[in-house]
Amino acid sequence: MSFRILVAIPLAWVAVFSVLDQLVSGTAGYRIFMRTEIELVKGMALIGCLAAALAFGRGEYMRRAWLFMGGCMLFLLLRDLTMVPAIEKSSLPIAPIRGSLVILANASLIVGILLLARAWKVAGLMLPGTRRQRWVVLLIAIFTAAALGGPGVVKNLIELLGGDLRALSGMAMSLGDSISLCLIAPVLLTALALRGGLFEWPWWLLAASLLSWLIYDCIWELGLYLGMGEHAWRSVCEMFRALACMFEFSAGLAQYHIVKRTKKDTQTSTGA
Repeated sequence: MSFRILVAIPLAWVAVFSVLDQLVSGTAGYRIFMRTEIELVKGMALIGCLAAALAFGRGEYMRRAWLFMGGCMLFLLLRDLTMVPAIEKSSLPIAPIRGSLVILANASLIVGILLLARAWKVAGLMLPGTRRQRWVVLLIAIFTAAALGGPGVVKNLIELLGGDLRALSGMAMSLGDSISLCLIAPVLLTALALRGGLFEWPWWLLAASLLSWLIYDCIWELGLYLGMGEHAWRSVCEMFRALACMFEFSAGLAQYHIVKRTKKDTQTSTGA
């Protein structure tokens, strides 16, 4: 397959979303449209991660990494089920359940990205640049993550300590995003280390996903303060959420096809 198609899929998705967003905006079905799109992109990200994980054998390092990545979307989809009116109006403790599922989602994401960020070391690769240059890249990522995610963590922590259990979800998401964004640096460096071959594709696509989350967080935190209207703010946020999820889907598919192709070539070579 042409891996360039996997780059085009997220861009095409966002283009179609933008057109439909303008057409449906202001109608009675707009909320349903947005909710459906959100659940679809999360589901696609989960499918991509599962495809990548199942391409590897049991016990393999990368299988665990992709399963943890997929676990994030699974827990978020389960959290979203609590938004169903019948469940929302039930006697269940919705806020603690949502908060717990978001914590599990972000913990799974952090472990998954951490495993992927360490894959270069497990594979015995040499990252590009000097040790000092790599530290500079990492510090920039940490500073950016703290600047974007820090205020959200503090705000939600204050609300949580004030007794608002709904803030538990927000704090978990802000903290998880901040930690995950710190790991953009090793993912980017791994992509650079693998440049020039098929193996680079999952890493570049994964890096694009993480960078899309970075922009999403930035717009989510600052969009309204910068004068964006509420509809424009939500639409642009959703565009970058969709890019993040769909690039994760593409990264998983790229990983699946590369592993399958490598195994097929190995079997053919052995048979010859």
